[in-house]
Amino acid sequence: MKKILFVFVFALVVFTSCQTSVSVSYMVPSEIDMGNYRNIALASTVPYSGFITPDRYIRGYWDIARFGYPYIRSTYTVGLKDEVASYATDRIYESLKASGYFTVLEPEVTDSILDLSKYGLSTRDNLLERGVDAVIIPKIDMMSVNEYIYAREYRDTYTDDKGKEHETERVVFYYDASYSLKLSYTVIDARSEQIVATRSFVVEDEDHFTLSSPIYLPNYPLSSFKTMVDTTLSRITRQLIPLETKMRIDLMDNKPENKAADRAYELVKEGNIKEASSLFYSVFNNSGHVPSGYNAALTLASSGDIKGAINVANAVYDKTASEDVKRLIKTLENIDRSNEESVKQIKGNGSVKPSNNSSSIYDAVRR
Repeated sequence: MKKILFVFVFALVVFTSCQTSVSVSYMVPSEIDMGNYRNIALASTVPYSGFITPDRYIRGYWDIARFGYPYIRSTYTVGLKDEVASYATDRIYESLKASGYFTVLEPEVTDSILDLSKYGLSTRDNLLERGVDAVIIPKIDMMSVNEYIYAREYRDTYTDDKGKEHETERVVFYYDASYSLKLSYTVIDARSEQIVATRSFVVEDEDHFTLSSPIYLPNYPLSSFKTMVDTTLSRITRQLIPLETKMRIDLMDNKPENKAADRAYELVKEGNIKEASSLFYSVFNNSGHVPSGYNAALTLASSGDIKGAINVANAVYDKTASEDVKRLIKTLENIDRSNEESVKQIKGNGSVKPSNNSSSIYDAVRR
């Protein structure tokens, strides 16, 4: 079976080489600032309304009719759209709950609250009474299945033990299918009933089978759609939750060589990062050795003291005007800003503006 998956993915630049390197850990802020929305209500995924009943028979059946298989039924029904939506609901709920970042109201409860507007009751009041800050509504905006079956005849020759050549015929049946899915979600402020953000993902997949007989077709598209939904989960998490990541950066080589710094390099390899940082800085102060000053700042950052590392790097740059140190300063400052923005999100230092909007946006999003 051949699988092809296209998804949006988060790319992290990692610096690698054969040199000794250290890992610098830091926080990356989420794409959507959810700092003020830690108590969320997740609605059930809205199925794709445009998904139609499939053709009764798989396309290409006329090609295999001459082999005694005139009608091969489609492998799925219109109910596939509901199965995919249900699976997406379960997986998104599990993913958000497992993150530990949010308190998540179950989809069944959320749905019942959002349905109150149909009876003239206040969705907003009921959400706020439960302490809900925001509602997340997933939706399948598009999904399709394209099945095709066909046959190919092959002639094989073989020579028997008497040297006589024989010809045989065989038929191979082929099944191809392509799938596409567009999954989106909308974040709505429970107090103002305004949309905070909307994101979407387009995923594609394929199946290819060879069959001895098309009667026993082993495929059902749900498994492929489940895989497609699963590929979006890490991206959803990345968009909603600040995450810790790591960057590996090479130490500067001991060039020009300074024997006094040799022990510091050994300490790094032994995992004694703080001790190595102190020794590197001592070597720099005693000799002005640029690699030692650079490495002192870098190893201090690796130990978790980003601001201290920036101070050391600035002190080294003031004395040496090294371009390498200048670049390190910029990298460390970017990491520091990323940490600070993540902390703001985690603490929820943003602002929420209440609104008296009485119309229900939830019905519009859930259509």
